[in-house]
Amino acid sequence: MKKVIFASLFAIGLAACGGAGGGGAKAALVQSCLDDGSTDESTCNCMADKAVSDLDPKLVDILVEATKAEDEDAFMMSKMSELSPEEMTSFMTVMMGAATECGMEM
Repeated sequence: MKKVIFASLFAIGLAACGGAGGGGAKAALVQSCLDDGSTDESTCNCMADKAVSDLDPKLVDILVEATKAEDEDAFMMSKMSELSPEEMTSFMTVMMGAATECGMEM
């Protein structure tokens, strides 16, 4: 998930509910984050909680889809280019706030 969040957070250099349900989305995001191996479980859980609770379900679905992609970064970059400016702003605001709140090192 850290890759996903970085790809998303840093469209500058590069984080629900839909079909998976809130719990399924969170579990997928946490697992992806842990699989990345560079973030502890507490931070992964915090980031996933913030994503699921604060993002529009469409954006959470994109994050969950990315966890299943062969190349998460490429998937996120392609999806981000499809977002409206308002969706992109919302996504970046939530995920940057979550990164700060959750203590993710960047």
